[in-house]
Amino acid sequence: MSDSDFRQRFVFDNLDVRGCIVRLDETCAAIQNTHHYPPQLASVLNEFALAATLLRDSIKVEGSLTIQLRTPGAISLLMADCMSDRRVRAIAEYSNDLLAPDDPIHLNNLGAGSTLAITITPDEGERYQSIVAIEQPTLAACLEDYFARSEQLPSLFRFHADQHVATGIALHALPAHKEKDAATSLDNFDRLRVLLNTLTPEEALTLPATEILLRLFHEEDCRLFDAHRVEFGCVCSSEKSLDAVKALGQDDVKALIAEKQAAGESTLVIDCHFCFQRYEFEFNQLTNLFTS
Repeated sequence: MSDSDFRQRFVFDNLDVRGCIVRLDETCAAIQNTHHYPPQLASVLNEFALAATLLRDSIKVEGSLTIQLRTPGAISLLMADCMSDRRVRAIAEYSNDLLAPDDPIHLNNLGAGSTLAITITPDEGERYQSIVAIEQPTLAACLEDYFARSEQLPSLFRFHADQHVATGIALHALPAHKEKDAATSLDNFDRLRVLLNTLTPEEALTLPATEILLRLFHEEDCRLFDAHRVEFGCVCSSEKSLDAVKALGQDDVKALIAEKQAAGESTLVIDCHFCFQRYEFEFNQLTNLFTS
C-alpha cells in the first residue's frame, strides 16, 4: 500500500499497549481544495481529521464518529467525521475579520462557552455523545485528559499537521495481562511517552510509517498489522437533503416555497457544506414529503 492516506494498527508484544498511526495526504488536499482555509486553521482542522480517524479505530460498532468543536469566537466550528469504511470529511466555519492570520490556535483560548464533543452514530441503535473538557491548548492534550478521566487507563495522542499533510499516532494502555505489576506497567507506558515525544514534525510529515515506528520504538517489540486505505468522502445524498427539509415541518416548508416563488425561483437548491455537492428540488418534491 502507498504510504499516503492510511490507517495502520500496531501492538507491543511484551507490553500491554496497542497503537495506531494515521497519515493523511490526499484527504488533507481534498479538505483544503473545497474551502481554501488559512494555513493555521487548515493545520488544526487536519488534526481534527486525524482525531476522528484514530478515535473511529477504537470503537467496535459499525457507524460514524464525529468530533466537533463549537466556540463563540473567531472559529465558530471545527468538525471532522470518520465512517466505518474509513471515509473522512472535515469542515471549519470562521470569521476572516476576527481570525488573526499568524496567531496560533489554542483550543482553550477560543472563548467561554466553547464545547468539544465526540459523537458516535451507530448504523443501528441510538447515537451517544461525550463531552471533552477544553483545558489544554491542543486537541491531542484534550483527548489525553478525556481518556485519563473516562477510561481509567492512559492514552497518548500526537498530531503533526500542516495545511497539506498530517500524521497522527495514538497509544492506548490495555488492562494488565502481560505485566501484572501496576507500577512496572506505568513505567513502561511512561517510557513510550518519552520515546513518542522525540518525534519531530519534519520526521512525522516526511518519513514512511514503518520508518517512524522503527525510529521511535526500535528497542521495543513493535508488531505492525496491515495498513488500510483512508480517503476523503462525504455521506451527503439527495435523500438526506430531503430528510433535512422535512425536519423543518410542513408550515416552514410552505413558507420557504412561498419565499422562493416570490423571488422568482422555481426550485430549492441545497449545497453540501463539506463537498459542495449541489442538490436541486422541484417544489412539488417538497410538498410531497408531507403527503401520505
